[in-house]
Amino acid sequence: MEKPSQQIDTKLIHAGEPLPRIEGAVSMPIFQSATFEYRGEQDYHALRYIRLNNTPNHDALHRKLAAIENAEAALVTSSGMAAISTTLLTILGSGDHLLAQNCLYGGTHSLLLAEFPRLGIDVDFIDGNTPETWPRSLKPRTKAIYVETITNPLIDVPDLPAVVKFAHAHDLVAVVDNTFASPINFRPPEWDFDLSLHSGTKYLNGHSDIVAGAIIGRAALIDQINRKLGH
Repeated sequence: MEKPSQQIDTKLIHAGEPLPRIEGAVSMPIFQSATFEYRGEQDYHALRYIRLNNTPNHDALHRKLAAIENAEAALVTSSGMAAISTTLLTILGSGDHLLAQNCLYGGTHSLLLAEFPRLGIDVDFIDGNTPETWPRSLKPRTKAIYVETITNPLIDVPDLPAVVKFAHAHDLVAVVDNTFASPINFRPPEWDFDLSLHSGTKYLNGHSDIVAGAIIGRAALIDQINRKLGH
């Protein structure tokens, strides 16, 4: 008999928590150490170091975030914009091209318009609800398509299944900012998006008392982004 899958309410409480519990603590302890003892690691990125996002607290939160979106892996960042910029700068390099929805969050829009041209990254904006027009904007070095589940602040919802279908047809990385929907309402990995981004400052936290970001999705991509973030 297959073990029944946990509902999201259960995952929000229990997913990612270390077992056995650390010294029996029901609540995950907060580790304040920036550095940790050497345990024989053979790879720089395996060393326990707070800048490398691999303290016990990081690990538990990564597992929980991956679980609530049914994804392979997750990574936390210092802000939503850090999640967005690190993700896109991992996927894209000088000479590459990005297709982006035409009514994105202002900070993202500014990043794409003001900073990416300086780095040699080309961006074309598309209407998220007219997939028949998207092929016109494709270029030989188009690497990704970027949309928001529900746009901030205009509350526009793109044709999400069409985004995934288009990305797969043209070998693009499908990236979605899932901040406004949250994993309660939409879980991008279940729809075959490669990466789901969040500003944890908003609904993911819900208390208006933190600034954080999250990157959730395919493990191979998360590993690449984590290495970029460590620099």
